[in-house]
Order: sequence, then C-alpha cells, then structure tokens
Amino acid sequence: MNYKKQKYIKSFSKGQITIPKEMRYGNGLGDVFWLKLYIQDGEGNYNEYQKKLLSIDGSWFDLKDYKKMRSDIDRRFSKDV
Repeated sequence: MNYKKQKYIKSFSKGQITIPKEMRYGNGLGDVFWLKLYIQDGEGNYNEYQKKLLSIDGSWFDLKDYKKMRSDIDRRFSKDV
C-alpha cells in the first residue's frame, strides 16, 4: 500500500506558505532550504485549479486559531527587526 500524508496549507500575505515541520524533516529538509516549484505540461489549467480550491470543505479551519497563529508570527518577526 502506497501511503501519502496530506495537509492543507493556507498561504499568508504575498503567497508565503509554511511547510509543516513533520513534512520538512520527514523528507530530509531542515529549517532553511530552497524549493523549486513547477507545473508540468498540461497541468497548468488555472480554471481547474480554482474549481478544486473552491470545492474544499473548510469546516476544519478555525479563524480564531489562525488569528492567534498570525499574531504569534508577527510578534516573533517584530523582535527580529
């Protein structure tokens, strides 16, 4: 049986995303790495992609948790400046 772990990741402003730690480390990636993204020929149909995104059931998403997470991230970055 070929098991694949799947997670939904919401982007932040300007398209920034966070790859979950268990997925990074499970694939041999550390905290800092380069990632190459590409679309294979025939797979770049934006309309189909948009339909898939709109069909996702977001009932698992908790806005309160998201706001807390964003606040924590903003606080951490403001300390680095």
